[in-house]
Amino acid sequence: MAKIAFWITAGPDQPLKALSGLRLAQRLRTTRDQKDVHVYLFGPGVQLTTDTNAQIQEALKDLREASVPVEACPANVKQLGLDESTVLATGAQLRPAGEALLELVDQGYQIIGV
Repeated sequence: MAKIAFWITAGPDQPLKALSGLRLAQRLRTTRDQKDVHVYLFGPGVQLTTDTNAQIQEALKDLREASVPVEACPANVKQLGLDESTVLATGAQLRPAGEALLELVDQGYQIIGV
């Protein structure tokens, strides 16, 4: 089976673009029984965790419920002045981008940029 990682850089200013990646990841897990799906939030994408857009927050909740791993860049959290506890409350884990990217590639994931 394919291994797919969504690398989401679209932030709150592009909610439909971000939402398309978040929803596709969730649907691959729940309707296609795709076990190896991962989401990484980078750059402006990290702001999705603290955005008030109800659709984005629902998508993050659905990813949690579907057990899709979601990670975010801790450097971006700091650079953007976001509250780390708020980011973690969405179910996202913090891991440096370089570490995450190299591991995903080493494990054979196809990286899809959104």
